[in-house]
Parts: sequence; structure tokens; C-alpha cells
Amino acid sequence: TTIYVTHDQIEAMSLADRIVIMHAGVLQQVGTPDEVYSQPANLFVAQFVGSPVMNVTDAAVAETTSSVSVTVGGAAAGFEFPRALLSKLNGHAGGQLALGIRPEGVLIRREATEGFVPVDTHIVEPLGSFDIVDLKVGTELLRARTKSGFVAGPGERVFARIDPTQAHFFDKASGKSLEVRL
Repeated sequence: TTIYVTHDQIEAMSLADRIVIMHAGVLQQVGTPDEVYSQPANLFVAQFVGSPVMNVTDAAVAETTSSVSVTVGGAAAGFEFPRALLSKLNGHAGGQLALGIRPEGVLIRREATEGFVPVDTHIVEPLGSFDIVDLKVGTELLRARTKSGFVAGPGERVFARIDPTQAHFFDKASGKSLEVRL
């Protein structure tokens, strides 16, 4: 058994069978690399593990006639989620919520598509096999990971959707994950 201490999350993710994440001397989470990446226990872990880091933004949840709308950044249109989200939030829907979504969970289309909301590109970072696209959603920026060669330039209108199966919800006051999985 070897215990290896590092401040480099990429090194920890690539070398470890199990990871212990601490912050200010307090244990935050213990798990396999996949567990801490896919099921972060709190906002610290969510934003520490992954490159680029998880998008985290304040969120408002509202019921619509056919689904649930999750609005970020005061945007005019909300992202559609299944109705099951309300029961899984277990009373937190009206409270102080933070939505977490990794860049690969933000889907982008060039054309208007059902279930996608209009957003503007802010920055496109070509990184070889993929691009990172910063999207302006209301007053917030969300990062998306796309295939290489994403052709929209800064300021252009595109359409985005959050994959509900990859979304994470956190209590803003405590920072703890609400452990909602759709």
C-alpha cells in the first residue's frame, strides 16, 4: 500500500485507485477517481476535480405544463428537465440551489432545435481533438466541450441544452450535493 500526497488533481485521477480530497484540513470525499468525478459530494469537490472544471451556477427551478424549467443567469428561457426532478429535489426546488454541469454535459447546436435554448458564444478555445466553448447564458458563462472544429465565433447565436442525466444540484448554503440523479 502506498499513500501519495499531491495537490495536482490530474495526477491524483490518473494514479490513484482511491482518492481522499481534503480542503482546509477537512475531509471532503473519499472514492475512486470515477466516483469523485461523477458524484462529487460538495461544491468544492465538483470544482476541484476535472479539467476544465464543472460549471456551477445559481439555478431557479419552475414547473411548466409538460416538464420542469431550470433557469440560470436570469436567462429568458430555462433548460428543460424531466418532471421527476421536482420530487427528487425533495423540497429544495424553491430554495437556494446551485446547478453543476460538466462541460461535456452542455450540448450545442448551430440551428434552433426543440429542447435547446438560445445562447451566445463568448470564446471558442480549439484544443486539438475538442474545443471548449464559453457560452453566455443570461449573466452567466457556461463552458461546453464540443468536437474539434466548432465553427461559431464570439458573439454568434447558438442553441444549448443541459443533459439532465449529467446535471448535479447542490444546496448553496451548505455546499453539499443533493444527490439528485435523473
